[in-house]
Amino acid sequence: MQKNERDLKDDGKHVRIGIGVYDDRLSAVGLHPDGSRTALTAPLSSGIEVSLDRLLTRFPTPAEDAVDSLAFDLSAVLRRADDAPFTVVRIAPRPPVERTDEPHVGSAPILHVRGGHTTLGDELAPFDAEGFRVASAGIPAGSRVVITSVGSFANPGHELAAGEILLEHGGPLSVTFSHTFDSNSFATRERTAELNGAMVADAEALTTSLSLIAGRRFPGARLSVTRNDGGRVPLSRLASSPVHSALSGQPMEFLGGAAFCGLTEGDLVLATGEGPILGSVRDGVPAVVPQLRWNGARLATQAAHLVPATRILLHGRNPAPRLVKALGAELDDWLDDGSAVEADTDLRALGAAVAPLSDWALGVVSAGNAAEMAHELRAAEARVHARLVAFGALPSTVRIVESRLVATTYEHARVVSVRVHGVAAEPTGEGAHDAAER
Repeated sequence: MQKNERDLKDDGKHVRIGIGVYDDRLSAVGLHPDGSRTALTAPLSSGIEVSLDRLLTRFPTPAEDAVDSLAFDLSAVLRRADDAPFTVVRIAPRPPVERTDEPHVGSAPILHVRGGHTTLGDELAPFDAEGFRVASAGIPAGSRVVITSVGSFANPGHELAAGEILLEHGGPLSVTFSHTFDSNSFATRERTAELNGAMVADAEALTTSLSLIAGRRFPGARLSVTRNDGGRVPLSRLASSPVHSALSGQPMEFLGGAAFCGLTEGDLVLATGEGPILGSVRDGVPAVVPQLRWNGARLATQAAHLVPATRILLHGRNPAPRLVKALGAELDDWLDDGSAVEADTDLRALGAAVAPLSDWALGVVSAGNAAEMAHELRAAEARVHARLVAFGALPSTVRIVESRLVATTYEHARVVSVRVHGVAAEPTGEGAHDAAER
């Protein structure tokens, strides 16, 4: 009896394609059910849409294979839109005493509004809705607006109230709320929200064009975009939070290097064109840190923990890290001990192909004893599990790779941060490593 596409997917007969989008080219890697690997490259001479259509048309897909997953790494082409007017709204019990000491975001005007909450979510001051309604009338039409409130990571009520008032005017082009980014730092949340808002227009355009082209060629494939943590999410989520995909290139190359040499647990040194980097793979995914430094400032995004590899960092490590050399990279003399595995394909595209679906539950909760803490963790794990299944993962493939509570420095004793990370996929090295050995 002839099998239909759904039967093939249930039997694991599917092709996973990862595509790295660069300024000058598209690089694609396809992983086939038999362990073989296909690599294609297309110049980016006629725009992303035309080049992608040509690339996917050339992709070999035997009739018995169904393309199940198509993942894009867009970190090299996500752009800021700095041409639109930009306004910052800061909600706090009082404005700064010395305005000259206040941090600015470029030349953007700042609107101060009375309000804010404590870390327990209690109101510090009532939200001055009428005052903000009058002040917001002066925001130019077509502006990007970032709203940040004291304590919004515990209670976003005042940020949302300000957003509703802006929607009454219908003037702002986009409104970004800082509470959607996990950090108890006012400045870090605001900075992340500003960068995210500046990328939304480009992210929306990319999401639409890629969905149309890829959907026409492979209508049954799930489309996804890579993230800074070394995972991926549905492509539809790119438009709402592009900042979490803006720096995913290096994590994908690292994950591709781990997949190429079959590493699922341990340290890896990846020699790249910008120098060697060191990272760790734990349970098939890169080790992650909660904040990322970008242009000297902190961003509230979960990111693979990758650092420049130096003699001091590598000295005495036991077991010694695996060593992979990316395409076109040079290996420093002090690293060249003959053990390097030289990649023969684009590691960023390979990383996108093997990247697991990834989701986080992050936030601040109030818990006074062990039972309450355990309850909060179980609830967070359940939310992550449900979202990954909603992304299209089989429930049996979901695993929680990090689940813990973290004390918040200088905060109330009952206030703790929840960190739960879940992924859904086979471990990094499986499949890709088989392909590398063929």
